[in-house]
Amino acid sequence: MTGFGFPEFFVFVLLFVVAFVIPALVVRFKRDQLRHRERMVALEKGVALPSLPADVHSDTPRVYWLRGLIWLFTGIALTIFLIGLAATSERPNTLEDRLWHAQDLRQHGASDEMVKNYLDHPESRPGLPVGLALVGLIPIGVGLAYIIFYLGEKKQATAPV
Repeated sequence: MTGFGFPEFFVFVLLFVVAFVIPALVVRFKRDQLRHRERMVALEKGVALPSLPADVHSDTPRVYWLRGLIWLFTGIALTIFLIGLAATSERPNTLEDRLWHAQDLRQHGASDEMVKNYLDHPESRPGLPVGLALVGLIPIGVGLAYIIFYLGEKKQATAPV
């Protein structure tokens, strides 16, 4: 049995995005579209505008602090996860894998000496590159941007006018 390699990991991440992230974004877009349509109809009829839900007014500076922390720690966790995955993914082939490959070599015309040499010098399975953990810098950067924005807003709010 082979390990959980990079192509399988990429497919898993892609399926996660398709299954969860895209539908969530579509639902949020539709909700905002309906809210806009409702307000436009109210304006056309001259009726008082419906009040906006509490989540629309939630962009206070504290929200940026929370978003920054969430993104920052998500990025740190992702980086640690990918480093750990890369460190553990490269390992020697099992005896079963080597015997299967030796049999395959023999069926394709390899000499007994080549098969013996293959069995005496086990190879490692390729693993994930450690550099893949740099992907974690993206959410770390977003989190730091939110935190910097929060600190700027906080300083601007306390500055005398």
